[in-house]
Amino acid sequence: MIDDHLPLLLLPGTLCDVRVFASIVPSNRPAIAADLTGANDIATLADAVLAKAPERFIAMGFSLGGIVALELAARAPDRVAAMVLIGTTARDVPAAGHAARRAQAESATDPVALIDEALWPGYVHPDRINDRALHEIVRAMARDCPPETFRRQTEIALSRIDSRSRLRGYTVPVLVLSGADDIIAPPETQAELAAGLPNAQIETIPGAGHFVPLEQPNVCALAITRWLAALSQDVPSHLSSANSGTLEVS
Repeated sequence: MIDDHLPLLLLPGTLCDVRVFASIVPSNRPAIAADLTGANDIATLADAVLAKAPERFIAMGFSLGGIVALELAARAPDRVAAMVLIGTTARDVPAAGHAARRAQAESATDPVALIDEALWPGYVHPDRINDRALHEIVRAMARDCPPETFRRQTEIALSRIDSRSRLRGYTVPVLVLSGADDIIAPPETQAELAAGLPNAQIETIPGAGHFVPLEQPNVCALAITRWLAALSQDVPSHLSSANSGTLEVS
């Protein structure tokens, strides 16, 4: 059973901040945002986050933030009571791809231009490509990040290990949440992640890409609220990848 008052530790994705979670955090649950902008590798970042985090918490990570959540659970399993992993992966980045990722980070002097010119089409469902309000939220988060954030977060992503071999050791409840049309964290990686965790529930949201918390916030909020309510009542929430849930968009 998870205490209703246990705080959520919010772990944003690359070039994101707490705004990515703004509409999906239950109003009755305390939440604290972690800073993922000031380190150059995942070990240093995880230690810095843990130094400022509550003694015990539920980690909610989006994309890179989910990768950090897995690292926190590996380093401090007694402090991570549960996890919400949104559009994330347990895989590492193959060494063959490191040079290209670093070259992109070194050349990206303007993170907003990077989003506009390269990243945006892969961020959202095709139906939302021309959604100016959604686009502006993502641009605003990138604009407000400290200088060098994209380069540092690229190094954090590249420094992570392949966590698939240690998933079985994460026995806490986990909600794996993603967009059905996410091309950054596609459905097969979400199924793999959930299948590797002993106590995972997987929810796939149609009509959404990678930025599912902003594309379908109401559906995400419902999934998270239901999952947290089940935890507080000690209701088993395990779903294998074979019988994963799909929340309908209304």
